[in-house]
Amino acid sequence: MPNSLTRYPEGSIRELWTISLPLMISTLASLFMIFTDRIFLAHYSIETLNASVNAGTLAWAMMAGVGMITAMSEVFVAQYNGARHYKRLGAPVWQMIWFALFSFFFFIPMAIWGSQAFFEMDRYADLEISYFRWLMIFSPGYALMTAFAGFFIGRGKTKVMIWLAVIANLINIVLDWILIFGIPGVVPEMGIQGAAIATCVGYLFESAVLGYLFLSKENRENFGTANWRINWKEMKKCCRVGFPQGIFCALEVFGWAVFYWMMTDLGEKHITISSICQSFTILLSFFCDGLSRGAAAVVGNLIGSGRHELVKKVLRSGVFLLILFSLITSLILVIDPVDTVRLLFIHDPDVSIQVSLKICMVFSFIYILFDGLRWLYSGLLVAAGDTFFLLIAGSLSVWVFLLTPVYLIVVKQNLPVEYAWGLAVLYAALFFAVYWLRFRQGAWKKINLISQPQRPDLAKAESDRPKLADQADA
Repeated sequence: MPNSLTRYPEGSIRELWTISLPLMISTLASLFMIFTDRIFLAHYSIETLNASVNAGTLAWAMMAGVGMITAMSEVFVAQYNGARHYKRLGAPVWQMIWFALFSFFFFIPMAIWGSQAFFEMDRYADLEISYFRWLMIFSPGYALMTAFAGFFIGRGKTKVMIWLAVIANLINIVLDWILIFGIPGVVPEMGIQGAAIATCVGYLFESAVLGYLFLSKENRENFGTANWRINWKEMKKCCRVGFPQGIFCALEVFGWAVFYWMMTDLGEKHITISSICQSFTILLSFFCDGLSRGAAAVVGNLIGSGRHELVKKVLRSGVFLLILFSLITSLILVIDPVDTVRLLFIHDPDVSIQVSLKICMVFSFIYILFDGLRWLYSGLLVAAGDTFFLLIAGSLSVWVFLLTPVYLIVVKQNLPVEYAWGLAVLYAALFFAVYWLRFRQGAWKKINLISQPQRPDLAKAESDRPKLADQADA
C-alpha cells in the first residue's frame, strides 16, 4: 500500500499544492523579512538600502550555502519516510544539527575579519561592514532552522511552518521599526545594524520552536529524534548530497553579489534600480522555493517507494501552478509597477528612473518565470540526490551566462541598467535549459541514496508505522 503524503492522488496538482503551500508561506515570511528590511531602510536612506543589497547578497551567499547543506535532512527524511523506515528519520536531522553548530567556526571569523576584507574599499563601506557582520554572527541559527525544518517537510507535515513563520515575521517587523529608527530615550537609533539584528532574531525564534517540536516525546518515541549522537556514516551521506548543492547555492548567490558590485561601480542609478528589482525578485521567489521543496518532498517519497513513473506527473502539476502564479505576478511587475515602487521605496523618482524601472521590472517578471521552472526541475533532481550535477552546472552557469556577458557588454561599454537585466533574463533561460536537458537524460533515476538490503514486507512495514504519525503538526 503506497505511503501517501496527503489524501489526494499522488503527484496531482492538489497534492503538490497541499505540500508546497505551507512551505511557500514559510518562505514568504522569511523573504518578507528581507523585503521589510529594504522598505524600512529605503525610508531611512537610499544609501542604507543599497548597502543592504551589496552586503546582504554576499552574506546570503554564505548563509544559504550552509543552510542548503543542512536542509538536505529533508531529502533523507523523505526517502526514509517513503521506504517506511520511520525509526531512522531523526538520524539525518541530527547530523545536520551538528553541522549547523560546527558552522560557528566559519561564521564567527567571517564576522570578525571577513567584513573588513570584503567591504573596506566600497562606497558604502561602514554601512556594509555593520550589516554583514551581524548577519554572520547569527548565521548558525539559520542553518539550525533549515535542519529542523527538514524533519517536517520530508514527511509532508508542513502546516506547522505557516503559523511559525507568520509569528517570526511579526517579530521582525516590530523590531525593524524599533531598532532602525529607535525610540527616543528608550532604544537608540541603530539604522542598518538594527535591520540585521531584527531579521536574525526572527530566524532564531523559528529555530527554537522547531527544535522544541522536533524533540517532543511523540517524535522521540516514533521517529528516533532522541538519537543525538554523531553518526559518521549518516553524516557522510548527508554531506555527500548536501555539499554540492550548498556550494552551488553559495557560488550562485555570490555571483549575484558580484553583479550588484558591478552595478554599484556604474553609478547610483544602476544600483538603485537593481536594488528595487532584486527586492521584488527575492520576495516573489517564495513561490519557486516552496514549489521546489514541495516537489522534492513528494518526489523523494515516490523514489523511496520505488515509483519513478509518477515523477513526471509531479512535474506537470508544478508547471501548471507556476504558470498560474506568473499570471498573478504580472499584475505587480508588468502593469505599471512604478506606482508600487513609489509607494514602497521612492516617493518621487525622476522621469529617467521611471522609464528604466518599468523596463527592468518587466525583465524581472520574465526572469522569475524561467527561474521558477529551473527551481522546479532542481527540486526533482535534488530529491533523487543528483546534486553533483547541480554543483557543476550551477557554478559554471552564473559566471558564463551572466557575469561575463554583463561585464563585457554592460560594464565595459558603460551601457544603461536595462541591458544588465536583459542579460539576466537570457541567463535564466539558458540555466533552465541546462536543467531541462539533465532531467530528460534520466540519469537521476539510477541514483540510490538509502540502503534497502531487504525491503520490509507490507505487514512489517505497517507494524513499523508510528501510532502518532499525523500529529507532528501539533
